[in-house]
Amino acid sequence: MKSIGLTVLAALAVAASASADSVTMSYLGHGNPSTAGLRYNNRLTWSARSSATFSNVAIGSQQWSVYGQQRTTFCVQLFEGVTAGNSYTYTILPPSQVPDMDAPVNAPGPMGPVKATLVNDLYRRYYAGLSGAQSVGAFQLALWEITHENIDARTASEAVTQLGLDRGAFQVNQLSGTYRTAASMLASLGEGGFGTMGTNLYGLTNPSAQDQLMVVPIGAPAVLAGLGLIGVGLMRRRVK
Repeated sequence: MKSIGLTVLAALAVAASASADSVTMSYLGHGNPSTAGLRYNNRLTWSARSSATFSNVAIGSQQWSVYGQQRTTFCVQLFEGVTAGNSYTYTILPPSQVPDMDAPVNAPGPMGPVKATLVNDLYRRYYAGLSGAQSVGAFQLALWEITHENIDARTASEAVTQLGLDRGAFQVNQLSGTYRTAASMLASLGEGGFGTMGTNLYGLTNPSAQDQLMVVPIGAPAVLAGLGLIGVGLMRRRVK
């Protein structure tokens, strides 16, 4: 993954401070695209089974142009979309506050602190090593399972036991080439403790477009309100 340069970080800081913590990005399309058979029923409990038909859905990362540089995100909403060539303005929020609740499209609503712990661990373990359609697609499936599953656990450790691509609200066709990789990712969560991306992972929400998660590379200054906003002046002094 490319790192965000100081110019982009400064621009994000200006956008955040000038427009209520928002950023405008132009959607370029999927990165490492593939497809998987999915079904989602938000009325099912995490342990329920379903015989509904699978629908083939495009999976992979999302590629964006942000202040002239290409950025990678993963989406956390199934039923809203983005169109290549269009620009979208996103509100910047902590991961626990995405995705938004957009009835009547059955969006699951904000993931909350327990799911955010699982998502942070997923990113910490696998994000830096993603390469190729299978691992990228599996990562997206694992992320959707966490954000869309009807978990009722009060702790992250208990929540891991409620994840399963073959049951619950969000299900994946086991014939999918990425199924086993995604299942392995989910099963590993919490092993040796839950990792975190800290202020390097943040959420992007838009009421009429797919909500996203984006990584600011580790070691880069945090520039987003709520995650440690740093003024442009300070960033310039660091560059000198």
